[in-house]
Amino acid sequence: MRRDVRIILATVFLAGTWAVSARVPGWLAEMETFRVRDVQVRGARYLAPDDVQSLMAVEPGATIWEDAGPWEDRVARHALVAGVRVRRRLPGTLVVEVVEREPVALVATPTLEPVDATGALLPIDPSSTRLDLPVVAASGAVARGARLVPADTRRLLDEVARLMEGDTAFLQMVSEIGWLDGSTLVARWSDPPVDFLLRPGTPVHRFREGLLALAHAVSQDPAAPPAVVDLRFADQVVVRRSPQE
Repeated sequence: MRRDVRIILATVFLAGTWAVSARVPGWLAEMETFRVRDVQVRGARYLAPDDVQSLMAVEPGATIWEDAGPWEDRVARHALVAGVRVRRRLPGTLVVEVVEREPVALVATPTLEPVDATGALLPIDPSSTRLDLPVVAASGAVARGARLVPADTRRLLDEVARLMEGDTAFLQMVSEIGWLDGSTLVARWSDPPVDFLLRPGTPVHRFREGLLALAHAVSQDPAAPPAVVDLRFADQVVVRRSPQE
């Protein structure tokens, strides 16, 4: 009975002081009640909860009142993790909130590997995780063991990330994106097979204008759909039936 009273008093004490200070009396931090019994992982899509728990390496007998910094640091070192925070939930649960790096494209290295907007290669197996992402044509070879793609490829990824934020519907139709030259991008659709030519930083409304022009051209001659929709010129969309026009 005395132990139950002690636990109740401890819980009441924490409810009143935890928001003010993370420090607790030594006798309270060592109570069996506050031993870590459960670790809950939130926000992880590509990392398995068991993997996060293994990265944390919580020692047997640890309490929730121990410094969370080492646990967070160990998880943060993983290539998929952009941010992590460990919270305590009374009496014996740790809640791990993980922010993962988001893949925006696939890059040939030569095998296809997911990559985020900063150009960091992500350890995600495309064969086991469905990734509906465009393939980015790398402008240079990725060195063995490198975790970052070349600078020109990172410029492409900036555009892919911008498109993802501005017009997801358009990007979902893109099968491949690459440089035509140093100032022109080619966003290639596979169905229908058409190349969109654009400058870096092309406004989102221009893609809608391009789609309208494409739809109009197809309606005019369904048997000969356009091969190129050129968005590089201000205030006009140029539609070509073949790349040579």
